[in-house]
Amino acid sequence: ASVSGDLVLEGCSVRGGKVGILGTNSSTTVASMCDIHSCTHAVSAQRQAYVSLSSCHTFASVCGVAATDVGSQIAVRESDVDYCGQVGIMISSGAEGLIKGSSVCNNGVGGVCVSGESKLVAERSRVCGNGRLGVCVLKGSCAVLHYCDLRANGAPLCGLYVSPSSIESVSWEGLEMDSQVYTPNEEDGSVFAYGSEHDDDDDEEE
Repeated sequence: ASVSGDLVLEGCSVRGGKVGILGTNSSTTVASMCDIHSCTHAVSAQRQAYVSLSSCHTFASVCGVAATDVGSQIAVRESDVDYCGQVGIMISSGAEGLIKGSSVCNNGVGGVCVSGESKLVAERSRVCGNGRLGVCVLKGSCAVLHYCDLRANGAPLCGLYVSPSSIESVSWEGLEMDSQVYTPNEEDGSVFAYGSEHDDDDDEEE
C-alpha cells in the first residue's frame, strides 16, 4: 500500500512486495492490529510522511520499519517487530522515531539503528535477541532510552552501540543490559546497512 494522502488501516494483513506500507509526500498513515510481513521493507515513511503502528506485528521482511529522511516520522506503540533479515527499525537521514511498549526482537543484524542526525525516543520496550546489536546510534544522531530491556543481543553481547559523534546526545535511564555500552574510538557505520550486507571488518565508505 503506497500512501500519498491520509489513510487508516485496521485489522489488515499486508504481505509481499517491495514495500508493505509506504507513507510519502507528507501523508499520515495510522495502522492498528495489522500484520505486515514478507516484504523487502515492511513499513516505510519517506518525504515528510508520518506512519503510526499500534498493536501491529511486523515480521519476516528484510527491514521491518523505516523512516528515511528529514521530516519523516514513525511511531511504534504496543507492537512487535521481529524475525526481519537485517534491521527491525531503521531511522536515518534526519528522521524521527518513537518506540513505546513494543518488542523489537530476533532480527538478523540488529534491533534499532539510528543514523544521520536522526532522533529516537524509546520507552518501556524490549530490544532483545538480535543478531549483532540491540540499539545502534550513529553519526550525530540522538536517542533517549527509558526503561528498556536490551539483553541478549549479538555475539559478543552488545545492547547499546554509540558512535563518537553521538555520545553526547544519548541518554538513558533504567536500562536492562547484559553488557557494557560500546563506544568505539572511531566512527564505524558498517554495523547496520539499510538494504545491503557488510562484513564485520569493512569500514563504511564515504
